[in-house]
Amino acid sequence: MQQNLKNSLCISIFMLTLASFANAGTLEDIQSKYMQHNDFVVMFSQDTYQGLVDKRIHFTGKVFYKRDVGVRMDVYEPQRQIIILKEQTVHIHLPDENTTTTQELPKEIASQNILGFFSGLNTIDEDYTIEDTEDELILHPKGGTGFISIQTDKSNLLSRILLKDAAGNSSTIVLSDYQFNTGIGEDLFTLSKSQQ
Repeated sequence: MQQNLKNSLCISIFMLTLASFANAGTLEDIQSKYMQHNDFVVMFSQDTYQGLVDKRIHFTGKVFYKRDVGVRMDVYEPQRQIIILKEQTVHIHLPDENTTTTQELPKEIASQNILGFFSGLNTIDEDYTIEDTEDELILHPKGGTGFISIQTDKSNLLSRILLKDAAGNSSTIVLSDYQFNTGIGEDLFTLSKSQQ
C-alpha cells in the first residue's frame, strides 16, 4: 500500500497533460509577478485519477520555491513524503518508512513535470510552446508529449493546474495561501544525513 501511494504521487508529479479552467493571465504577466519574489510557500491540494487501475487519490501538502536553488514539496496526506527537485536531481523521502530515492532526470523531463514547472517559472517559454486562450494557458512541452493547462487568480498567481495524459491519468492541483519572500533557507532543499 505504502509503495503504491509513493508510486501514485511520483506518477502524478511527472505526468504531462491537458485541462481547462476559467481565467488566465498572459505568460508575461505571470512571469513578471513571480520574478518580483525570491521565494514563496504555497499550500496545495491535488486530486489524481489513474485510469489504468481506476483509482482516485487525494494529496495535500505544501510547496516551497527558492529562485536558483530548487523546489520542495512536502506531502502530508495520504502518506508523508518530501520531494526535492534541484536542477535535474529529484529526491523522494518517505519519513514513515525512512527511505529515500534519488534520481537524475534528463533536462527535458526535469522541465516537464510540475516541480520543474515551478523551478522554471522565469524560463517557461524556453521549455514549452504556449497557447494563450482567454480562459487558460496551455503549455506543450518542446520535445515531449502531453500538455499542462494553468489558471491564475486576478493577481496573476497560479491558482489551478490541470493535467491529463494519453493513458487516461489526470490531476487537478489547486494552490492557495501564498506567502512570498519568507527568507527560506537553502538547507530546506537538502535532505539531512539521517534522511539520505
